[in-house]
Amino acid sequence: MSNRRALVTTLALSLLPFLAGAAAPKAPDTVDNRPAEDVLITLKTGLKDKSRRVKDGAARSGWAFKADPADKPGKGVMWFEYTYRQIPGNVRGTFRLKIADNTSPKPVALIRGVISNSELKEFSSRYKEILLKGTDFAAPDRYQDFHIEIAKGERGFASWSLETMGVTSIWFDGVSIGQISEFSTEELLQLIEHPVKPANLALATDTFRVHETYGPYMPMWKVSEALQSLPGRRHDAQRTQSHLLVSSQSTRLTGFPAEWEELYGHSVVVLNNVPAKSVGLVGSLMLKQYVEDGGCLIMMGDTHGLVPGRWTESALGPVLPVAPRKGKDLVYSPKPLPLQPRGNAFNRLNWAEKPYTIYYHSAELLPPAAVLLASGKIPLIVERQVGRGRIIVLLISICGGRNPKVGGMPFWQWNDWPGLMAELIVMGSRRRPR
Repeated sequence: MSNRRALVTTLALSLLPFLAGAAAPKAPDTVDNRPAEDVLITLKTGLKDKSRRVKDGAARSGWAFKADPADKPGKGVMWFEYTYRQIPGNVRGTFRLKIADNTSPKPVALIRGVISNSELKEFSSRYKEILLKGTDFAAPDRYQDFHIEIAKGERGFASWSLETMGVTSIWFDGVSIGQISEFSTEELLQLIEHPVKPANLALATDTFRVHETYGPYMPMWKVSEALQSLPGRRHDAQRTQSHLLVSSQSTRLTGFPAEWEELYGHSVVVLNNVPAKSVGLVGSLMLKQYVEDGGCLIMMGDTHGLVPGRWTESALGPVLPVAPRKGKDLVYSPKPLPLQPRGNAFNRLNWAEKPYTIYYHSAELLPPAAVLLASGKIPLIVERQVGRGRIIVLLISICGGRNPKVGGMPFWQWNDWPGLMAELIVMGSRRRPR
C-alpha cells in the first residue's frame, strides 16, 4: 500500500463505523447549485494591475483583458476572481489565452487555481499553478485553452488568477469552470478534516442543555419559551444557539457544535428550519451517532424541510421516521387541519383553543415510527427511536395565516404551543437503557 493510500485510509477510520446507510452528498455547501460557470470578460470582471480591457472580436464576449509590456512593463496580476458553484469533487478551470509572440522559450504567464476555506486535508490537492512558456502556444494571435484541475470539499470556494511575466502581449478571454467528477460519501470522508470521537464518550447528565439552530421563522416555534415552561420546572435548563449564514460563498451554521464533546454536552438538538448542507456530511454523521448513543434530535421544516432541506438525502436520511411522498412536499389544505394528539402524551394541554395548521409536509410513516400528533389520517408530529435516543419530526408548517371564517387559531399562536414544545423536549431527553 502506498504512503498516500495509507494516509487516506487512516483519515477515514474514525467515521467509517457511521457510514451505514449514508448517501452521497447531492448539493454543494453553497447557495448556487449549478456545477459549471463561465467567467467572461465584462465591465465588472476581475481585479488587475497589469492589463486593461479591450475590444476583441475573437473573444466570446467581444472583450478581453490585454497585458502589453509596451503599455505596462514588468510582471504582475492580469486578472483575479472567485467562483462558488461547484459541488464536492474534482473541478477543472479552463483559461483561454492568446499571445503576440509564441517563439520565446521563457515563461510568459502564470495561471493558478486555489480552493479557499476548504476542509480538505491535503493542501496540494486544492492548489495548482502552471507556468506557461511562449512555445506552449501553437500559434500567435490565436486563442488556446489551458487547464487546471483541483479538488473541492463540501465547503470552500475557488479563486482563479492570471499573471503576466512581461515578455510579450497577452490577451485573456475568460475562464470556464466545470465539474470533472463528484466525490462519494466514502471518498469525501477520506479526504476531509474531521474530529475523532473520543473513546467511551457519553452524553452529559449533570446539565440539561438544548441546542437550537436559528433558521427562518425560528422565533415562532418558541423553543425559548418552551424551556421556561418545562414540566418539573427544570431551572437548570440551558439553551445554546447557532445561526444560519447564507452568502454567495456558503450556507453554513455559525456556532453549531463541531466537536464531539460539545455535541454530547447537549440533551436535545433542535434543527429549526435549516438545510442539511448547513450541517454538512460530518455534522450529519455526528448527529446520527449522537442519537444512537441516547441524544434527541427535533426537526422542523417549512422552507428547509425534508425535501427542500435535502435531509432525506443526508446521512440522517436512513434513520428518519418518515419519507416524503413522491411529487409532494409542502401541501396546502383549503380547510385548516386541527391538531389532534395521539395517546395521552399531551393531556395537560388546553386543546379547547383548537390549534390548527394550514400547510403540512406530506410524508409516509416508516416503521417503527410512531405518530404523536395528527389531523385525521395525516401525521403531523412523528417520532422514531434510534438506538438509545430518538428523532422527532414536525410536519406542520408556519406558512399560512389565521382564517377568520373558522374557529380556532394557528398552532404557533396557541397559548399552549410552548407547552407542547416543552413536552417534546422532555420526551426526547428520556434515553432508553443500554
